[in-house]
Amino acid sequence: MIKSVFTLILLHISILTLGQDDIYNNSDFKYDNYIYNDNIYSAQIHKKGFPLSMAILDINNLNKNLLLSFDDFNDDVIDYYYTLIHCNANWEPSNLQKNEYILGFDEGYIEEYKFSYNTIQPFIHYSLEFPQEEHMPTKSGNYIIKVYPSNHPDKAILSARFMIYNPQIIIDADIKKATSVKKRDKMQEVDFVLNTKHIYISNPMQEIKVTIVQNNRRDNIITNIKPMNIRGDILKYDYEEENLFMGGNEFRHFDMKSFRYQSDRVKKIDVFSSQNHIYLYTDEIKTYSPYIFENDINGRRLIKTSDYENTSTEADYAWVHFRIPYPAPLLDGEIYILGELTNWQLDKKSRMTYNYEHKAYEDSIYLKQGYYNYLYAFLEDGKKEGDLTLLENSFSETENSYTIFVYFRQQGGLYDKLIGVESFSSVIK
Repeated sequence: MIKSVFTLILLHISILTLGQDDIYNNSDFKYDNYIYNDNIYSAQIHKKGFPLSMAILDINNLNKNLLLSFDDFNDDVIDYYYTLIHCNANWEPSNLQKNEYILGFDEGYIEEYKFSYNTIQPFIHYSLEFPQEEHMPTKSGNYIIKVYPSNHPDKAILSARFMIYNPQIIIDADIKKATSVKKRDKMQEVDFVLNTKHIYISNPMQEIKVTIVQNNRRDNIITNIKPMNIRGDILKYDYEEENLFMGGNEFRHFDMKSFRYQSDRVKKIDVFSSQNHIYLYTDEIKTYSPYIFENDINGRRLIKTSDYENTSTEADYAWVHFRIPYPAPLLDGEIYILGELTNWQLDKKSRMTYNYEHKAYEDSIYLKQGYYNYLYAFLEDGKKEGDLTLLENSFSETENSYTIFVYFRQQGGLYDKLIGVESFSSVIK
């Protein structure tokens, strides 16, 4: 015990000596939800007991209220540690030193793990309830939790975003069809008002940053929008262009909570080469289809098995095979599968391949049992935002979830405080 405490003290001193930039700014590290190791699957972060929630905490109620979990396909248990990185509103490391936003040790140890049971795919399930008393964040703002093997902080296996806010403002929003007649059939307008009566802000135009997120997507975020009108404590954001989102379409879905029966979207369940395979029905192009409401979960996933009692260790894995027809391969961009099942990333892990024989785009993703939402996005070469209109269409009536984040950095401040978070659902008639 004495030896382990002494080791932690030495590690604490060495980390402070090295400085934040030397440890965390390795070239391949991303300040996002990301998996760096091919043996790591199904990483999740959410409020404890609420698997579909965003990882956001009130600074007044922090202790062990978030749950981070992941599966490791390695055969042996590995000692995994974690640390927290404070970020600014744009998800870049802030100017704070570790001891300025962490009370206690700089890193923590992930103690909880269990071996899989009744599964074809063997794995070890790790979980962490945090923040913990010996590793407690003290500032509001954006955070990254970084997980790595013992003594190798430069070799992250995963990173995940979470946020801590100090509720000091009131946010009220009105989500409606676009004001512009040309855009009102396909786009949604997010107008909102900030009430700052509980906090002194000397220069709102410079000190306030606002971020609007649609359904947890990363590629179409609206940032740095300025108030159109300021009257005393009221900041009004009522634009016709700057706050527009494509409405998109309701998410597609598939249910593989059980491998014993085929749900409405599953065409075939098979086992070969010692692996489960789920073949979905070929998806239809919705470009010219009318809007139909579906009660989706806005792109999220619910990892769960109905075959056994313990989802974390008895839910198995399967290759899920996707296919959507298209007459010829696109020459000016690529098709991607978009949703929490691909970490909302438009990258090589979510990119589809054109099959000339089937005249379709196809992909296979290795997923844990559960219920999943997804969409097909076209990413034109040179662009950053995925286009849903090519295969999904877009409607102003679509039900979406919008979250507004409000950051405050007073003049001369070192970091962006998160002073308000509010989510709204678009129910447009």
